Amino acid sequence: MTDPLTARIWLFRSYYLTLCLFVMIWKILPLGIDDGAIPVPNLIMALTFAWVLRQPNTVPLGAIAFIFLTNDFLTHAPVGLGALIMVLASERLRRLQPEISNMTFLGEFGMVTGTIALCTLAERVILGVLLAEQAPFLQVALHAIVTIACYPVVVVISKYLLGLDRLNAADPDNV
Repeated sequence: MTDPLTARIWLFRSYYLTLCLFVMIWKILPLGIDDGAIPVPNLIMALTFAWVLRQPNTVPLGAIAFIFLTNDFLTHAPVGLGALIMVLASERLRRLQPEISNMTFLGEFGMVTGTIALCTLAERVILGVLLAEQAPFLQVALHAIVTIACYPVVVVISKYLLGLDRLNAADPDNV
């Protein structure tokens, strides 16, 4: 029989994978949601950052790489670039998680905002160096802003609907 801590970690891992796969399928369906002037936020990025900062054990590196590599394939993005950037960004946040867990939500939100901005800038720079075709800068910047704006909503849903609380340094599963 497994201990409750291990069962809880695997339950949240299955939640994460299910939510990400649901969002990916939702994005590729022809629902006409992307037709507006405001772009749809990158909910998978916001979900990944929120869960890595809340409970890092529930989002393993392999799951992040799998989800974002699959996302690159499904959205016809440069294969591996988004996955690489997200793996590096999420591991940076995972490394800073003990310091961020002592901050208020505003401090955490500032760290996530900076990370999303750096991810967007890194993708633009790499695509520019490779002379690949890119979306207009204003569209990409607006997409990042909308993703930043949806982050608090993702945190509230994760905390109050799914029960994913922030770890403290004294928690036993904070390894």
